[in-house]
Amino acid sequence: MTLVNLANTAGRAFTATLSRAEQREMGQFMTPPAIAKFMAQRLVAGNTENHVRVLEPAAGGGILAAAVVEALLAKPETERPGVIELLLYELDARLITPLLLLCEAMRDACEAVGVVLDFLVANEDFLLSDLSVRVEPLPGLLTISNPPFLKLNKATDPRAAMHAYAVYGQPNIYALFMAATARLTPADGGWCFITPRSWMAGEYFKAARRTMLRHLNIDSLHAFESRTEGFEEDAVLQETVIAWASGRAAVEHGANIMVTRSQGAADLATAGVQALPIERVVGDDEHAMFSLPLDGADPFEGWTATLGTYGIKVSTGRVVAFRAAEYIREIGHPGTVPLLWLQHVRQQEISWPVQKKREHILAAADNAWMLVPNQPMVVMRRFSPKEDTRRVTCAAYLGQLPGPAIGLENHLNYIYRANGVMTPAEARGLSAFLASSVVDAHFRALAGSTQVNATELRKLPMPPLAVLVSIGETVGNNPSLEHIDLVVLAALATAPLLADQAGAA
Repeated sequence: MTLVNLANTAGRAFTATLSRAEQREMGQFMTPPAIAKFMAQRLVAGNTENHVRVLEPAAGGGILAAAVVEALLAKPETERPGVIELLLYELDARLITPLLLLCEAMRDACEAVGVVLDFLVANEDFLLSDLSVRVEPLPGLLTISNPPFLKLNKATDPRAAMHAYAVYGQPNIYALFMAATARLTPADGGWCFITPRSWMAGEYFKAARRTMLRHLNIDSLHAFESRTEGFEEDAVLQETVIAWASGRAAVEHGANIMVTRSQGAADLATAGVQALPIERVVGDDEHAMFSLPLDGADPFEGWTATLGTYGIKVSTGRVVAFRAAEYIREIGHPGTVPLLWLQHVRQQEISWPVQKKREHILAAADNAWMLVPNQPMVVMRRFSPKEDTRRVTCAAYLGQLPGPAIGLENHLNYIYRANGVMTPAEARGLSAFLASSVVDAHFRALAGSTQVNATELRKLPMPPLAVLVSIGETVGNNPSLEHIDLVVLAALATAPLLADQAGAA
């Protein structure tokens, strides 16, 4: 039995003793053998060090460490290390004995080809270990990990306190593993993680991304396009990415990141390959968000405008239902105005009332701050089902509901002109552009997130305002997505001409 199969058997035997609820509470799912080998082979590909340290900070059954040892021993004799030092951390005491047996098997395999293997199996939480807070790189270190993923309470969890440098908002434990090990990675070492894609964008992972980019050069990324096939044996529903990196060193201008894609483990051998400029993958602003753009030219290339350029802002609905309960009404009467909830906003359509919720809100002096002027804007769902055709579900609202103001519940975003009034053509055009396949592809590349937040909207490159107006004048009311794509693609094709006309005017 190979080392990887031995580790997989032990790991699967352990998870078979857990209920689904226990496995989710632990936030740990075992790496399939094919993916473990895939991760390890790329991690060790360029390594020629004689003394290699291999760190698996959330070892589980040890399958990733086993895959690295197998990959190192498979190298030609002249490139094979003379010494391998294993550092395995595992919090669950039930896995320690299987890990020790695996390490003995790895030692035997190494001795058979003249390689010395030493190992340390620590029954402790890596994030609370002395090694995790070491800031200087550890010579010859290769880190490989499939860390647990679960949210931490930053106010009470000691791991969040110990790694506060990587915490912003509500942290996820896997990002702390990524950031802590990034600080340990030397320029001649390597770093490889398989995680959900959510770390690549969003405010909550900003501090962790900054830490990683201070200490790592991201070399390669692999995206699993299917949400079910990455960890299919555990029925995990996640959009997953593998990232490989080396320790931070000077990066030459024009350097590329290799990006590969597959549906899952079964088609890794036929995964497509791209070499993309770093600046197309990693943002250069304070958010440092990652994206995984598809093949072809960047449709946003040359666009420097954002919503802010045109005086347009993004805000979140101000009506938090449980806090505003005294103002919300089941039936409208004089003194109330419409209240829009998530259910009222469909793709390119505002449908109110729908007789499913309390759809009216009192408009009085003491709650006026909750309301927004009843004028043209784009209203957008903050949360949409993962199965939706487009990442953005939005609609142009043209001020058609009664009353001087309206209420927007907190699960909605709205896009408006801050010191003026958006025209109907601007609202239609912006709504159609955001729902187009062009923008959908951009947001799917941006960490695969199913939720497009206000920060991402504010950063979205925008075409010239004249192009958005042209789209709005052409697309009509309540357009289908097919019609939107035809109109948007045609408008973008004439964007330079429209921009020149706007400039001349």
